[in-house]
Amino acid sequence: MTTNNNQRNQLADVFRLVLILMVIAIHVGVFSENPLLSFYTVDGFFRIAVPIFFIINGFYFQKQITDSFKFKKWLKRVVLLFMSWQMIYLPLYFPVNEINSNHLAVFFSELIFGYHHLWYIAAMATGGVGLYFLKNRSRIMIICVGLFLAGTLLQYMRVFLQPDSLYYKVFSQYWIFRNGLFFGFPMMYIGSYLARHNVIQKINADKVKIALILGITLLTSELAVVYFYIFKGDSYHIDFILSLLLVAPVLFVLLMKNSAIYFKGFNTKNLALICSAMYFIHPYVIFLLTTAENLPSNEIYVLTVVLTLLLSLFLFSLRKRLYFLF
Repeated sequence: MTTNNNQRNQLADVFRLVLILMVIAIHVGVFSENPLLSFYTVDGFFRIAVPIFFIINGFYFQKQITDSFKFKKWLKRVVLLFMSWQMIYLPLYFPVNEINSNHLAVFFSELIFGYHHLWYIAAMATGGVGLYFLKNRSRIMIICVGLFLAGTLLQYMRVFLQPDSLYYKVFSQYWIFRNGLFFGFPMMYIGSYLARHNVIQKINADKVKIALILGITLLTSELAVVYFYIFKGDSYHIDFILSLLLVAPVLFVLLMKNSAIYFKGFNTKNLALICSAMYFIHPYVIFLLTTAENLPSNEIYVLTVVLTLLLSLFLFSLRKRLYFLF
């Protein structure tokens, strides 16, 4: 989740910390004692985090797709990042006990598409390659919306299938829909489009605020329809929410339109790097906490945030040596 912008938007950098806290909350499963609250947060409003991260990547990646040398350098760095963290997390997903065909299938899918949260890096690489080779094509936005819609449909397929069927097992695999094709590329293209057409400079702030209010209203309504009429009380995790096609880019634009300097003596790029470290580290912290103690989800969340932040600050102090991890 690195960027190459020389003129930092401090508010956007600070908001990354808020987004990371949302991601950690999703993976911890906060409010698990209250299904409705959990759905509206963990599987609802908190899901805005990853699309915005992809939009940020696409926005700053626009500089890379105009230069083949910069693109190749970027791609090599992303591949190194993916391989490094895949190796670090290998003990958590390598099949050791009761090895069978199902376990091996899951292992190889995680090896290719990324373990747990590392799918993000694989999807970012796929999205970047798509942006580079399609940079001069027209009507890509229509294609991106179509891809996101297709991913949404694939996500909901499992709801209408028999739990003991082969089709259910196939469509319950997140990599089928949560990948670079259906998620990473569309969101990164939106970010690239915003940068290429100078949307942030051209659009009126009041119109953006109105669009955000509309988007949040649509998001709330969509979540209600999904929970009460599609899931009907059943528990499913979701990534694709159609209204995020509006809410995520509008919120990003609103953040980027605020160019105020809040921290004169602090380079917020450092905060962005710390947030990246927090994203990559926190699942290990969650794993160790849940293995060692049987604690309520809210306590696990607080401990995960604190420990992840401390570990991230430590890694940040070693960033010159561990450059391949950021």
